[in-house]
Amino acid sequence: MTAAVPVHRRTIDIEVCQVDDLLVAQARLRDTRPWHPDPARVLLHDMELALHVRTADLTIVAVESRMNAFPHTECPLIRPSFDRLVGLSVRRGFTRALRETVSGVHGCSHLHEIARAAGPAIIQATLSAADARRRGLTPGAEPPDRRQSPTDAETNDRRRPPTDVHPPEEPASTEGPVSTDGPASTDGATPNGPGTSAPVVSGRQAAALTGSCHIWAPDGIATRKLAAGWRPGFDPYPAPPLTAYEPS
Repeated sequence: MTAAVPVHRRTIDIEVCQVDDLLVAQARLRDTRPWHPDPARVLLHDMELALHVRTADLTIVAVESRMNAFPHTECPLIRPSFDRLVGLSVRRGFTRALRETVSGVHGCSHLHEIARAAGPAIIQATLSAADARRRGLTPGAEPPDRRQSPTDAETNDRRRPPTDVHPPEEPASTEGPVSTDGPASTDGATPNGPGTSAPVVSGRQAAALTGSCHIWAPDGIATRKLAAGWRPGFDPYPAPPLTAYEPS
């Protein structure tokens, strides 16, 4: 395998702990562009989701979400929508239920992806907990004589924040395809270069993003920002609120 710098890196880290009669899945998604020359423009997304699941029937009883890095000021406004996951079972049919509940314009594509990945991890956790009990061990507790293996060390290294990523106060870029032909754009498109008259976001790029989340709803926040003069890749990140572009 080559050692080339990746064009894009996505990591999803999931840990499931047993707390009394609950399984708590804590999941985090990070998107980075390791190649970007501006360290403040490396981190795109950093989002977390915790699902509290009743062990007896694998039903979600509580949801917590957090957005540390995101493309638009309005992104966190969708977080309460994920409370609708309460009452869903992570058994068979969970992916379909997610799609019907918090996908597309009714949710955030990244929190949706975290939840989708957490479901199978919770199922695996039930098997792990059962195996621990059969061995007379407390689920989640490490045997006292355990020594850290190279594999464990590598796992711990992966959990540490990447050294090439600055804190999320100054991230850049956003959802959508990566373009390496010019400065990174906050909607995944390439901004105008010097002396060019090309649109900041092509119709094809906008079409690919339309409907992907609440920000990119048809005639929604992102489309209205573009129409009002939003300059992806040049304006601050996260993109300022719509009111900054459409003052009353």
